[in-house]
Parts: sequence; C-alpha cells; structure tokens
Amino acid sequence: MSSLGIEKENEYYLHQHKSTHMHTLFYFHETDIFPYRPINQIWMIIFILSSYIFFFIIDRTTKSMSKNNNRNDIKNDWLKQNTLISFIHSTICSIWIIIAVLRAPEMLDDPLSHINFFNYSLIAFSVGYFLWDFFDCVKNAASSTFVILIHHIIVIIFFTQIIHRTRNIGYGIHALSLEINSVFLHARRLLRWYSPVSSSIYYKKILKLFIDIGNYITFILFRFGIVIIGLRALYIQSNRLDRMTLILTVMSVSAIGILNLVLFYRLIKNQIKQKSKTKENKLIEDNILMTDNHVLLPS
Repeated sequence: MSSLGIEKENEYYLHQHKSTHMHTLFYFHETDIFPYRPINQIWMIIFILSSYIFFFIIDRTTKSMSKNNNRNDIKNDWLKQNTLISFIHSTICSIWIIIAVLRAPEMLDDPLSHINFFNYSLIAFSVGYFLWDFFDCVKNAASSTFVILIHHIIVIIFFTQIIHRTRNIGYGIHALSLEINSVFLHARRLLRWYSPVSSSIYYKKILKLFIDIGNYITFILFRFGIVIIGLRALYIQSNRLDRMTLILTVMSVSAIGILNLVLFYRLIKNQIKQKSKTKENKLIEDNILMTDNHVLLPS
C-alpha cells in the first residue's frame, strides 16, 4: 500500500451513530474492535491535579513523621524521601492495574481502541505523579537527575496525549505495568534504609531474598517484556496510528528501553558489590574471632 493510501486509511472514520448517554459512538479505524467512547477532558484536569495534590500532601506528611532529624547528608535525605513516594505510587499503580485487567479482560483483545473510565483515571493519576516527581527532582535533587527528567518529559507527553485523545489507553496500561517491578526495585532500597531494628536477622534475610527474586522476575516480565510488546505493536499496528501518536510511542518505547538497560546494569552491579561487601565483612569478622581466640588462649 502506498504512503498516501496508509495516510488515508489512518484518517478513516467509520461512523456508527448510536445515541448513548448523549454521546455518538463511532470507530476511529475499520480494524477497531471497540467503538470510541469520548470522555470529557475536564476529567483529565481533575484527575491530574488531584494526583499532584495527593503526592504533595503525602510528601509533606511523611517528612513531618520522619524521625530522622539529621540533615547533614542532604543528598541521601532527599533520595530516601523521593524513593518512598515512588514506592507509594508504584504500589497504588500495581494494585490499580491488576484490578483494571480483572474487571475488563477484553482490553487485551484490542488495547488500542478499548476505553473505560477506570483505566483512563489510572493514566491521569500517573501523569499527576510524574509531574510531581519532575518538579521535586528539579527543586530538591542534590545530584544530577537529567536522565530522569528527560524520561519524565517523554512519559508525561505520551500519557497526556493518550488521555487527551481518549485513545491507546490499553497500551498506556501496558506501559504502566512496569510499575509492578518498581515496587520491588524501590523496596530493596527501603529495606536497607528503614529495616526495623527489632526484626530478626533470619526474617530480614528471607524478606531480602523474596524482594530480590521478585525484582529479577518482574524486571524481565514487566520491563523488558513491555518493550518487546511495544515494539511488536508498533510493527504490526503502525497503520492504525496517526503520525503524532506513532512518533510519541516510538520515543516513549525507546526511552523506556534505554532506561531499563541502565537500571538492569545498575541492579546487577549493586548486587555484585553487596556480595563482595558481605564477603569482606565476613572475612573481617573471622579475623577478629581468630584474634580474640588467640588472645584468650593461654600462651
């Protein structure tokens, strides 16, 4: 098919007029399984603002509840707080995604044309979080967050045009499912920083093992897997996407893919460092025991 023919096909509207709740339902493309159900854009503004305010309040509340009054290490102090808020977002998002799939499994039949208010609100909620995190990084980060800021800008633009046009929501949910891995990714740090003193060493080891296993499994499934699904969808369904959506999707998938490679490299690197550190500490402990025994033994 010629490029002109594809462009005409992309602009194809098969109208099926059905009066439902004062809305006229139609198909954007002849291959759509689900009819277009427009959502008033005022909801986009309401959800994004509500989400931004929610994370702003959570940030202030957790800061005021923090027992750490030592502000000497500003970099680690901000990083701990930012990671905690990110963990809260990823946990809420993961639960929301699971419910979204369970209550509307038909979404998987055609993620491009499927629309419902529940999924729409989830994407808007995440846009609000990414906006909050963007401004938090700009205002409070003690070190360079350039890569994170670029990633956030691309994701915000991608998700905003999805909810603005009320289309491609299913693939937006696919992209957000990487937050399931973020739960484990952030939990690793939080366990190290906020691990309860009263917990036994055995309990901490079991919890750490669970988090590490979950981290690697969900990383492969929901980070690398999402990139593969995204690239496959772009290849198969590129004729169903208008030019702007196609460009934004390619940029978003590429940004997520590059970030995932960097994160996976850091994950393995930190794991190797931790094992080396554990071995060194064990060796030091053994040497101390040997020295103590030597001193205690009669000459």
